[in-house]
Amino acid sequence: HTGNWSQPWEDAGYQVLRFDIQNDPDMGDVLAFGVDFFVDWFGDFDGMDVFAILAACPCTEFAVSGARHFAAKDADGRTAAAVELVHQTLRTVEYYRPSIWAIENPVGRIGKLAGLPPWRLSFDPCQLGHPYTKKTLVWGRFNADLPIAPVEPVEGSKMHRRYGGSGIGTKNARSETTDGFAYGFFMANNAIDQALLAIAGKYDRLDSRLLREARGAGSDSEQSSALVWD
Repeated sequence: HTGNWSQPWEDAGYQVLRFDIQNDPDMGDVLAFGVDFFVDWFGDFDGMDVFAILAACPCTEFAVSGARHFAAKDADGRTAAAVELVHQTLRTVEYYRPSIWAIENPVGRIGKLAGLPPWRLSFDPCQLGHPYTKKTLVWGRFNADLPIAPVEPVEGSKMHRRYGGSGIGTKNARSETTDGFAYGFFMANNAIDQALLAIAGKYDRLDSRLLREARGAGSDSEQSSALVWD
């Protein structure tokens, strides 16, 4: 919704497309994604590679902070709809096979209900320059060794204290990606600084050791890709 997570990539010159149903009910509806959607609206990106897919799936039906409402949401279908949104995100990842993909959510039940692989990164905003706590997990294929900028969490767990309530505005405030995490994630995962990761993620069925040796022998990403295709 804010575009914060992808902003560093756009600043660095990547072509960034953002999808959020709040911003655009038609183009932002992830449940509408499919081959025809991307062909009709974007020409399937003219055959260009999609390098990264970053997904902050809505956490309302998953986060443990709302556990007292789980039974009602499970009964009326809201949980099933939220799980389908995660599955649709995973289908998009499977279709484009980006080098980097990530799904972010607060601690909760998204991993179990959506059948995600084990999470790769756990962090609090205070580890990345923001003085409060909100334990967050990230699943996917990416470099989890982010540069950190730890500060004292003097604001504690401020989210429900400052942004309580069920209105969309307060939900958005609680969900906003911090720029500390956004830039840390970019620094650890962009294609220039992490060239080996970029090609190893693209060809994730190959032994990354072989790709590392190819790079050590002077083969750049384009040459390595040509060898794989050959």
